[in-house]
Amino acid sequence: MEGVAERVLRLLEEYPLCDSCLGRMFALLGRGLSNAERGRALKLIAVMELHRRIREGDEEARALFRRLAPRLGRVAAGLYRELFGEEPGLEACHICGGSLEDRVAYAGGDAVNRLRYVDVSSFLVAARIPDDVRAREDEVKLRHGLQYSESIGAEVRREVSKRVQAELGLTPDFEAPDVLVEVDLGTWTTRLEFMPLLIRGRYWKTARRVSQSIWVTRRGERRYPFSVEDGLSRLADIYEADDVVLHGAGREDADVRMLGTGRPFIAEAKAAKRRGVSVRAAEAEINRGSRGLVEFRLEGRARRRDVAGVKGVDGKHGKVYKALVVLDREVGDDDLAMLEEFFANRAVRQRTPRRVRHRRPDVVRERVVHRVSTRRLGRRVFEALIYAEGGLYIKELVSGDGGDTAPSFASVLGAAAYCAELDVVAVTGGRRAAGSL
Repeated sequence: MEGVAERVLRLLEEYPLCDSCLGRMFALLGRGLSNAERGRALKLIAVMELHRRIREGDEEARALFRRLAPRLGRVAAGLYRELFGEEPGLEACHICGGSLEDRVAYAGGDAVNRLRYVDVSSFLVAARIPDDVRAREDEVKLRHGLQYSESIGAEVRREVSKRVQAELGLTPDFEAPDVLVEVDLGTWTTRLEFMPLLIRGRYWKTARRVSQSIWVTRRGERRYPFSVEDGLSRLADIYEADDVVLHGAGREDADVRMLGTGRPFIAEAKAAKRRGVSVRAAEAEINRGSRGLVEFRLEGRARRRDVAGVKGVDGKHGKVYKALVVLDREVGDDDLAMLEEFFANRAVRQRTPRRVRHRRPDVVRERVVHRVSTRRLGRRVFEALIYAEGGLYIKELVSGDGGDTAPSFASVLGAAAYCAELDVVAVTGGRRAAGSL
């Protein structure tokens, strides 16, 4: 079986390789070495092997050493002068042109200088490698079957990461880094891409005529003076972010309050450059600016995978609603008992309500009402607690929406019904959870 020294000599006979590129061809052998250190060690072993053969009278080894000396570099210079009385030349690396160590050192220093003045605690390095460099590296590996090699991109990422850790004490994070350090080996440039900062929380909307998102009419005017997004937008200044996006577990109409357990959400601060502000300090600041209309509780950092969980699919979250219902006739205790009995785990088919059909797909879907509890407040007025599957339009459950929602309170009671006020009092974690509240 061919040993490492023989393989190195055969490799260098065909390609001039710098210390880093040679070491990378054997990167999985040995521990605690950089590829540059590994490559210098391999060249030294090759020189020693050739010197042994020369001392034993091998003229072919002498000729091979003379040919390879410009590819072996400094470790061959002394012996070359002794044998041939002159300085060896130096051939540029076939893969990187001989500049890889300098480029990696420059990238590491530039990354440290850029990161020194930003408020982050974790990072990840990405490397852009020119196509021609990758192609030449692949050619060498393929021709010589170098199974213990690694890619040039892996080396760049590791060496820059080691320098950032050593000089700044930042932590590599392969899943959700604060900042991505992008090293372009072809242009000698380093760029920082700040990742979104995701914060989990809940909000309570204690006033009506407050929308969840900023609502601008076709005339460019605001439909409502304040929104939940307005309150969260202050996070952009707090975390020096480009923008803030709200990912909510559903939404309520602008005239509907969000009470009780509050509505879960994740706030995404785009390209946040200031990460050290605590969620408690941020919570206090956004609550000061929310005018007593919306109250926020920030619960901690979130991951990208959590966004899908909090948003869910349509109807994933169970909801509990409190509706103030007005009939066009007097309502009796028997009416309310019948309503409660009828809407026990009752499936309801709904066409997209007419009031939102201009901006939402016109579809028919089925949702379940788990339970209804009622309390009579007046001759024609009662209050209903509705435990339902998420995605059910409650105003239309009450009115029937001209027959587009069936069954409805109106159809069961045989009377015109109107939802005068509506509050969300709980948002649960799943479709069935509401039924156990």
